[in-house]
Amino acid sequence: MHGIERPVSEIAAAARRPEIWVCGLLLVLAACSKQVTTETSTGQLTEPASRTVEHRVAINETLAMVADNYYGDPDRASEIAFENGLTDPDRLAAGSVLQLVFSEQEWPAAQRRVAALKPYNRGVELLAQDDLEGAEAQFRRAVEIAPELVNARFNLAVVLLKRGRYAAAQELLAALVAERDADPDFRYAYGHALFLQADFEGAAAIFEELLARQPEHRRGSFGLARSYQEAGRREEAIRAWQRYLAIDDSSSWATAARRNLRQLQGG
Repeated sequence: MHGIERPVSEIAAAARRPEIWVCGLLLVLAACSKQVTTETSTGQLTEPASRTVEHRVAINETLAMVADNYYGDPDRASEIAFENGLTDPDRLAAGSVLQLVFSEQEWPAAQRRVAALKPYNRGVELLAQDDLEGAEAQFRRAVEIAPELVNARFNLAVVLLKRGRYAAAQELLAALVAERDADPDFRYAYGHALFLQADFEGAAAIFEELLARQPEHRRGSFGLARSYQEAGRREEAIRAWQRYLAIDDSSSWATAARRNLRQLQGG
């Protein structure tokens, strides 16, 4: 990477679960996926007449995650809380069961999503074991069953990045960013895909957009500084590394940032 110092193992965590979001660049992407746990989704379809799914809550899962996975809309979280009589929606007990009710029009999509969770969860398990070929196959299967399951498409993009198929990953991530403009993980991974293809100006533009929305985004700040440095934008890179160190001054990434900054300053 043209002599730029960078932290190691930054893409490993770049996957999302249906119930636990793993948050990650191949350099900084380890933090970019949504984190992997050993929990698996336990959504169960009830009798068709009731159009209800029983979902067992996983560790660290939020109502917004549940709403996104089953309804395709994180904003349905308040509706789930009301229907389940939750007095403190921000405190979900792992192992508790939520009743998710669907309209007649929503029911076919709900059935697809529940069916897609089995290969999806298996893909997350294989990704955690670094079985990239197996994980890719499972995520593709999940996407075939439920194309609207955005986390499956994101995890597929992460696997493609790890397998060096950057252009294919970029295509998936561009679509996800267009669909979920506010999701920082999608935008961050998209910028990383551009970076890995040596489109440093394009990557910088994506990271700039991310930081305009979330100025304290650590991975985005690191990615922007690296992109500026690779693009030969020395003064901007110096300022970007300085901004990064204002956010993080103690991690291994901060150590890499200081080395890059000294290099740019001729020290």
